[in-house]
Amino acid sequence: MNLDYNFFQIESDAPGLRQRTTSFFVTNQWNTAGEPVRLGMFLNRGYNTLDNNTYDISLRYFPERIDDRLGRGTGDFKVQGRYGLNLGFRTNPADKLAFSFDLNLDQDELGPARTGASSGITWRPNDRFSSDLRLDYTDREALLVHKGSGAYTSFESHQWAPRLEMNYFINAWQQLRFTLQWTALKAFEDRFWQVDSQNLDFLKPVAKPNDASDSFTISRLTFQARYRWEIAPLSDLFVVYTRGSNLPANSFETFQDLLVQSWTDRVVDTLAIKLRYRFGS
Repeated sequence: MNLDYNFFQIESDAPGLRQRTTSFFVTNQWNTAGEPVRLGMFLNRGYNTLDNNTYDISLRYFPERIDDRLGRGTGDFKVQGRYGLNLGFRTNPADKLAFSFDLNLDQDELGPARTGASSGITWRPNDRFSSDLRLDYTDREALLVHKGSGAYTSFESHQWAPRLEMNYFINAWQQLRFTLQWTALKAFEDRFWQVDSQNLDFLKPVAKPNDASDSFTISRLTFQARYRWEIAPLSDLFVVYTRGSNLPANSFETFQDLLVQSWTDRVVDTLAIKLRYRFGS
């Protein structure tokens, strides 16, 4: 059962501003057992200045709820109430050089802090070339992972996720596009938990079940270079080179070494040529 409420207001007559936006959302969703599984209240305010810069602030509150999905049928558990704050800033996107920055302060399911930051830069020196670079970082004190049979491990984790995109229009019919995306996460085991099989309650802390380490890493990289030639209306020639990697979960090198290894130890290395031609008028 869902019972949501949304309110959105746009003000174009605020003094010293081009526009001011206010939104308020209430999410109230229950499963078929009558348990609240998704609850939240969100208050957002955005300011668009006369020089087209944008400032955003968002306040969030998540009341206590029931998690019935993470355990995949091995037992539901309570999740405590949590708070969140997001701050954002973006310069005029019409400028040749535009910047953005976001700061996200949240709490994980167990309560400890989850901090995220992202920044981006867009460069458009002319109408034929553009580049967009974005970097995301997330620090979590209690990343919760289900290990099976109602057992969980919480991890202290650090994640970097850069993304680069470049577009160059050779002429009105030909385009070059390059994209590079990398996601790297290091998770170090911290505490161990178990679902209460008798009562619907919060996760219970337990001792480490064995000597094997649950710590892991993720390092996945994808690179693509694409050439497109519009040889006729609705008819195109594509030449696409794709390169990708997925390192083993026990690779605990530095992030810099993980990036280099992700580029060299590829599992995907393909070149594809595709012709799409429309017959008839």
